[in-house]
Amino acid sequence: MGVLSMSVLSHRAPLVASVLLALSGPAHALSPDYFLIDEIYADAEKWTVGVNLARKSCVMDMEFVGNTELQIGKDANGGSDQYYMMFANPGWTYEEDGDYAVTVKYDRVSTWNGDGVGMRLHTYRGVSLEGIKKGVIDEFASMSSLFLRIGKTNHGTFNLSTTGKGVAKLEECARAVANGSISLASIAERIAANSSSAGPATPNDGNRFSKPPAKQDSPPEANRPEDNGNEDEGRVGYSTGTGFFINGDGYLLTNAHVVEGCGDAMVRRALSGLVPARIVAREKTNDLAILKIDEKPDAFGTFRGAPQIRLGDSIVVFGYPLSGLLSSTGNLSTGLVSSLTGAGDDVSKLQISAPVQSGNSGGAVVDQSGRIVAIVVSKANIRARGTEEKPDIEVFQNVNFAIKAGMAQFFLDANQVRYSVEPPGEEMKTPDVAEIARKFTAQVICEVRR
Repeated sequence: MGVLSMSVLSHRAPLVASVLLALSGPAHALSPDYFLIDEIYADAEKWTVGVNLARKSCVMDMEFVGNTELQIGKDANGGSDQYYMMFANPGWTYEEDGDYAVTVKYDRVSTWNGDGVGMRLHTYRGVSLEGIKKGVIDEFASMSSLFLRIGKTNHGTFNLSTTGKGVAKLEECARAVANGSISLASIAERIAANSSSAGPATPNDGNRFSKPPAKQDSPPEANRPEDNGNEDEGRVGYSTGTGFFINGDGYLLTNAHVVEGCGDAMVRRALSGLVPARIVAREKTNDLAILKIDEKPDAFGTFRGAPQIRLGDSIVVFGYPLSGLLSSTGNLSTGLVSSLTGAGDDVSKLQISAPVQSGNSGGAVVDQSGRIVAIVVSKANIRARGTEEKPDIEVFQNVNFAIKAGMAQFFLDANQVRYSVEPPGEEMKTPDVAEIARKFTAQVICEVRR
């Protein structure tokens, strides 16, 4: 994760420090509702921007490598010029409502200090700085890196290279809420309606909605299993991928890039006909999308709960790769969990050895009991690595990546879509696992105008 350091002093540092010290005194009894995104507004260069009902305005959120979450938001409860800044991590132990000294250094030269209050959001604990003025947010938007210290503990440096665009979208969203273009009452009604019709999500203390880990610079060898389609510019093509049902109401998960550029989609199960599907939500940063059909599926998948899958465990992938070339009834591949992180130590992903092809995108990765542990998202190019004299000294083989199930659960929670989580069951033979996966898996097809 790149950072920018400078050796000159910023003349703005004393002013910013005094603003924060005066206005970010500790607040108490901060409900988790104050840190949730109730409806997504936009994805802005790796930041998720959305509406927060409790604060009557908008927030922007990103989770960095190492699972440290950074959230900035406007709080209309305290006036038109009030903001907050929150830092959290599942490994931290800060106490709710505790008082903590916070030091932030921008680009290693502009330093300000403030008093934060401890907060908790499910398994994430952290500190929030409340009552911040807009000048501090403007400073934040203009910088390249942020170094964080809470109390006597240093929490590292974070890349702010995309922050300016995120803050711009945050302000745009906040204006829309303030002038009524975005109705808080309507969002509350939709959430209530969805909750009453779909029922609550399966209890899971790890559930929350905020930005899952986002890699700052994906290595060049990490590429999607791109979907089949006509790439002639200006013409209509078809994108195909894989999806899987996650409840009995007709909701499916797939990758966002499978339905990129599509207004609607179609779903085909095994040899059955095509069924129209509505695209409910898309989240580009973590490459996830939710679709819904009006029919009830024959089966739906269940996410694996504790104990989590381990390095070396066997996995099964069922999907619809290479449409028109391979079997139209789906294909199976098997492998192992090769790594518990993705390319560049991306903690939001697993590395798997099961072969995947174009069209496998969005398919479920299941364990030997049929529980979903990940979603296929990318593959490694077959690329030689070595010297000019020996360019073929090393070739990538069976290096593929999948989004961890926990990331998908965050996304489903954000969109009020229910799902099931159960501990792994008794290990079964691969044909039996394949039959389970086949029943809840479908091919996703959409028309793309390029």
